[in-house]
Amino acid sequence: MLQAYSSNLSVAANTNFPFNNVTVDKGCAEKLTAPASIELEKRGVYLVEVDGYGTADAATLVSAQLYVNGVAQPQALSTFTGVSGAADTFSFKTLVQVTENNCNCNCCSSPTVLQIRNGATALTDAHINVVVTKIC
Repeated sequence: MLQAYSSNLSVAANTNFPFNNVTVDKGCAEKLTAPASIELEKRGVYLVEVDGYGTADAATLVSAQLYVNGVAQPQALSTFTGVSGAADTFSFKTLVQVTENNCNCNCCSSPTVLQIRNGATALTDAHINVVVTKIC
């Protein structure tokens, strides 16, 4: 299980949210490998839960989306119309299955990489929290 978060962020449009703090890091199935990447190291099904908020400069479309190995996941998307100068919230949860041939019972030689990407609107005073749990 891994829980990571960041606060007081400025996140440019179309960039990944970084995670600057890890509060729970239990086991070896998931790990934060770079400020904006989480690796899934073992075969199985993972629950990914994301929540956060951010302030847009204008009333425009705001979104946060999960990417798995660089591919957008349509079921893991939170989109809303932001209110200029107000903190708007986003959240989603989804399952990610790791079944690649490069995984054995103990570890993957080429892990599955998760990233949460900000949409087309820059955010200020943003906060993001992610919890990744291997459920089977």
